[in-house]
Amino acid sequence: MTHIRLSAGRNLNWIQVARPAVLAGAVLLSAILALLLVNGLEPMILLGAVLGLIGAGIIYRLGRFEYGLLAVLLAAGLLNFVTLPTGRESRVVISLLLSLALLVTWAFQLFYTRVNNERLRPSPINKPLLTFVAVNILAYIWSQLMRDPLVRLWPSFPVVQLAALTVNIGLPLMLLLTSNKIKEEKWLRAMLVILVVLGFLDVLSRIFRLPTIRLIDNGSLGAFPAWVGISAYALALFNRQLKPWQRAACWLLMALCIFHYFFQVRDWVSGWAPMFLGIVVVTFFFSRRWFVVLCLVGAVVIVWQVGELYRTIVLASVNKGDFERIDIWTIALRHLFNHPLFGMGPAGYAVYYMTYNPTTARSTHNNYFDVVAQNGFIGFIAFLIMMGTLVWMAWRTRKAVEGRYDAMEAYACAALGGGVAILLSMALGDWILPFAYNQTITGFDNAVFTWMMLGGMVALYRMTVSKPLGASLPAAAGQIAQTGDSAKQLVRQATDKVINR
Repeated sequence: MTHIRLSAGRNLNWIQVARPAVLAGAVLLSAILALLLVNGLEPMILLGAVLGLIGAGIIYRLGRFEYGLLAVLLAAGLLNFVTLPTGRESRVVISLLLSLALLVTWAFQLFYTRVNNERLRPSPINKPLLTFVAVNILAYIWSQLMRDPLVRLWPSFPVVQLAALTVNIGLPLMLLLTSNKIKEEKWLRAMLVILVVLGFLDVLSRIFRLPTIRLIDNGSLGAFPAWVGISAYALALFNRQLKPWQRAACWLLMALCIFHYFFQVRDWVSGWAPMFLGIVVVTFFFSRRWFVVLCLVGAVVIVWQVGELYRTIVLASVNKGDFERIDIWTIALRHLFNHPLFGMGPAGYAVYYMTYNPTTARSTHNNYFDVVAQNGFIGFIAFLIMMGTLVWMAWRTRKAVEGRYDAMEAYACAALGGGVAILLSMALGDWILPFAYNQTITGFDNAVFTWMMLGGMVALYRMTVSKPLGASLPAAAGQIAQTGDSAKQLVRQATDKVINR
């Protein structure tokens, strides 16, 4: 019988693998065929699923998830024009397919094969994140059991709700996967390089109206500008290993981001406000003097241009109807108080709006309200604890690498600045957990940058703040041995002196 070698002293024959694999494949194929027949799902989804399984098999065989993680970032930034149809308005982006393939492969490693003793690595974020994922699943089940009997469902809603659940748990799980699979600093440097290159592609395409904007248009929405500007700024300040042209490129990228997102499209507050907040945070930890100067310059600019800023920001927001969101949030809370524990489920408040408030049915354009409406107060508390833990870990990581003045200190400071920035970004739109009836699931393209950058921060936290005990034992043993040898030499020298005397 052919066997698969798993770890020391443990084998698994092909039959043990084949039986559950065939069973799982049959269930998956049956579900896909049912959707094809009942809901008219496009056959391209089937092709995408097959390609995803093939990709997962290759990754599993090679055992290098890091390349898959980098591929997700590249797909999110370069393959926006390639999507798979679902038979509805929303489409499936390639970054989502790749992420699902990676997550399924990792789950297979964790719960079935235990390849190389694969297990969830300890981290302060594990419990809060997994709690939030579990609450999302409970909220979905709760929404099926406790839905108001008068609520009207349209035919596509069950599929949309499952898609929303997939995105809402898939993004946090991508953070967990990134933090578990990245164990070397070179992969974090690669992530920074990808972010900088994609940032140049984005701003140059937008400023000069190049056709290349099709490559990255969707991926550069949301918090993407903030991550690009903050990361370029942190690299320019903290990474003294950069060559002069590389540092100049980082300064140029940050300047281009400010020029485009603040001066050219100032009415899109989500583009520049989180970025400026993150830059202020990074400046605070680089130099208190720079921080004071930056705040003074900002105050002078605001006073000097107060009229122009009011016209281009406040009045523009009024004309776009942004302040109507307050009424939408009021309606959301009214429905929430009828379902306070687990909310109305993934994308669930959409059907409540269309049933009870059809003339004012709009998404909240706010991740905080989205989370509490979909997952209730229990889910909202879990979400806040998760985000607070991430910011706390970013602060600890920055302290651990302080004074290194390399790419890792720049990454840690960028993660801290970005972590604070997204707290504001979530109040300005559904940029961190895209809502199914606003960004749709294609918002995965831009949201995945946030979760993977924070996942890299957690990996760096593990490398610096909480190094495994086993890794330090050989060094400690060596020090003890050296101390023992030194003590023996001192004893011999003292004995020789006594004898000679």
